Parts: sequence; C-alpha cells; structure tokens
Amino acid sequence: MASFAISEWSYRVNFVDAIIFELLFLPARLFAVYINWFLLIPKLLYRAKFTWYVLLLVGILVIAGIGQRYFILFWGYPKFFPEWVTDTIINPWDISRLVQTVLIIVSPVAFTTGFKLFWSWFQNRNETESLRQEKTDAELKFLKSQTNPHFLFNTLNSLYGLALAKSDKTPALILKLSDILSYTLYESNNDRVALDKEITLIENIIALEKERYDKRVSTDFITSGSTVGIKIPPLLLVPFVENAFKHGLKNEVAKGFIKINLHADINRLEFKIENSFLDNEDDVGGNGGLGLKNVARRLDLIYGDQKELEILKTSTSYIVHLKIRFSEK
Repeated sequence: MASFAISEWSYRVNFVDAIIFELLFLPARLFAVYINWFLLIPKLLYRAKFTWYVLLLVGILVIAGIGQRYFILFWGYPKFFPEWVTDTIINPWDISRLVQTVLIIVSPVAFTTGFKLFWSWFQNRNETESLRQEKTDAELKFLKSQTNPHFLFNTLNSLYGLALAKSDKTPALILKLSDILSYTLYESNNDRVALDKEITLIENIIALEKERYDKRVSTDFITSGSTVGIKIPPLLLVPFVENAFKHGLKNEVAKGFIKINLHADINRLEFKIENSFLDNEDDVGGNGGLGLKNVARRLDLIYGDQKELEILKTSTSYIVHLKIRFSEK
C-alpha cells in the first residue's frame, strides 16, 4: 500500500491525504485479491480453465468496482474529502469513473497473481528436481547393489578354479580376496573413493586372475599422471577389467593379452583397456554383460556429458576407452 500512497501523493496536497485515499480503496483491493488468490487461481487457473477464470475475475473486479464507488461516494468522500462531493461525480454508475476505479483495484490483483504463479512454478521446479534426484539416487543404489554380487561372484569363481587344482598359491590369493572383500564391504558404500584404492583393487584382481589363467594371458597395467585428490565412484572401473578376463579369454587357446592404461590428473581421468578376442566368440561388446551395462548406466547418471565411453571391436581385440572430465570446484 505504501507504494500506491507514494504514487498518489503526487496528486494530493499532502501525504496524509494520499494515505487516507489508499486506505479507502484497501477493502475493495483485499476483497478482489483474496477471492483471486484463494479461489480463482487454485480452482480455475491451476486447472487450465482459462475462460472461466477470466470471466469470473472480470466479474469480481466489476463487483468490487461498483461496491467501491458506492463506498467512497456515500461514506469515504463525504467524511474525509467533502470538497470532492459534487453533482458531477456523485453518480456511482459513471462508466469512466467506474473503469478508473476497477483499474485502481486491478493493479494489486495483477501483482499478486504474478507472484503466486512464480512461487508455484518455483516450488514445482524444486519438487521436480527433488523427485528426479531421488529417482537417480535409487537407480544408482540399485545398480551398485547389482555390481557387488556380480563382482564377488566372478572373483569367487576364479578362486574356486584354483582350489580345485589344489594350487599352493591358494592361501596367498585368499588374502588378496580378503582385501577385495574388504573394499566391497566398506568402500563401496561410499559415494566416492580415492582413485588409488580403485587402482589397488584392480591390481589385486589382476593378480588373482593371472594365477587362474597362468601362462594363457599376458597383462600390462600402466598408470601415469597424478592420482592425488582424485575420487571416483567405487567399482566404476572394475567391470571393464572383469569383462576383459571373463569374456576376452574364455575361448582363447593360444596366449591372450590384456593391456590397461590409466592416466589421471586433477581435471580428467582416461582409462583404456584392450583385450584379445577370437572372431568366433559372442559379441560381448554389443551386449556388454550385466557389469558393463551397469557401469555404462552409472556413468550416464553420475557424469552425464562429462564422460566419453567408446567400446570398439576389431577382428582380434576389444577396446574400451573411457574419458571423464572432472568439474571444477
């Protein structure tokens, strides 16, 4: 009301008259604003009944305008501004004066309508973002819950093969398996883990798998750059390594190979893994298996367009190339 009073002041002798004038219009304005705020907007405008909304709003404004004309002409003006009461303006049905009165009432109605629509949009946007985040979090938890059993199953399967062969290396490998289990039990519950820990996990898996495949596989794992301060989701890179051993060597008769290169710095992570492939094997690159499908989906949810994932198939090898750009903090 203060803003209207200040505006009206330019037409009045003093500021007190301007305040009184605005107070005389306050009941009609409150009537129109409240009807619009609590009834018309939620019952009609929010339900996309635009025609009814406009018609009823115009009707409310006309009723408020007529009521305001009678109020000020037969009580307000005679009491506070008797000099304004003349034969020329005493007619409540003077169309030009009635339109002027309606316009005075419509300004706060328009302002409050805009504010309510903006606030509703803001709340709906926050609710939508909250629901989207909850859906994303639930999907990530589901994918992680699938990754852990899948990963452990493959690890135990590898150790089982060594146990059947009664290998003397089994006890040492059980210790490595213990480290792997510790990681999956305690680290995988975190949203992010140090990249160094994921690298150690990969090294343990490679050591375990090399014993399983013995001389059938040649492995190279090269890391470069700096891992200081870099964190990634747990078990993000492991499925690629699993896939290379499980599918890339399952039908190999001659010696196969797995080459892994990891480069990291504060701005990016680049991970490339290549494994031997026989042309008569199933198209693992196309299907990807459960592990690869999960990790691809997790990458989409977590990194979006900050990541690039390429899975290539040649006549002799599969190549997975992952690039992740880290957001600046």
